[in-house]
Amino acid sequence: MIDIPPTWYKKVVRKCEEEPDRFHVVFFDEINNALPSIQGMAFNIVLDREVNGLWKLPPNARVVAAGNDMQDSLAANQIAAPFFNRFAHVYINTTTDRWLKWARDNGIHPAIYAYIAYKDGETLRSEYTGEKPNADPRKWEMASKMLYATGQPEMLRALIGEDITEEFVQFCNQPVITLERVLAGDWGQRELDELDVSQRYATVLGLSRADGEQLPAVREFAARLGEEFLAVLDSMRSRK
Repeated sequence: MIDIPPTWYKKVVRKCEEEPDRFHVVFFDEINNALPSIQGMAFNIVLDREVNGLWKLPPNARVVAAGNDMQDSLAANQIAAPFFNRFAHVYINTTTDRWLKWARDNGIHPAIYAYIAYKDGETLRSEYTGEKPNADPRKWEMASKMLYATGQPEMLRALIGEDITEEFVQFCNQPVITLERVLAGDWGQRELDELDVSQRYATVLGLSRADGEQLPAVREFAARLGEEFLAVLDSMRSRK
């Protein structure tokens, strides 16, 4: 339809007219998932700020696009040079520390937080082949919702794959010093010294459910595990 402005265009114009002192964004998501022939339909919007060669974007409209590098997605296609060169490019790399900070602030399940911290981000991503589930930051967010809803770590295999789920289940089920034992003082230094790194992270996971009155004793115990484990405990509890 070349004679009738698209609905999205009319919405952009209306917003720009209603709020002339603000910028408004026309956002192309997953831009390079489109085939080159389909990408071409967006060329004149991006290059000339025109729709169908007839309707100009308002001066306070801005064009933004998002996509994946070809090596990160089997669905991504090459972008033609004129299209590519019209954009300023910002590459976002998810580091373990940044993801853990985001996870803490957004209520990601403590078991997942502790597991990713224990693995130092090694399982934050796994290879995507298109043949079986893989892990990535978005999948871990979905896994957190599933874990809250079901309480069953085994269910995560549909999201993050068999191998990582098996290891995650083992992490959740390993022997730990429980919150009840910490509060009762029912532990000894030898038992504490025999905990490996994984068991210490799992112990901190259990301690994260302590209430405010229990927190001083729990933090004192966590400090005995090591400063990094006390920091993990504080990070998990900061969302409460």
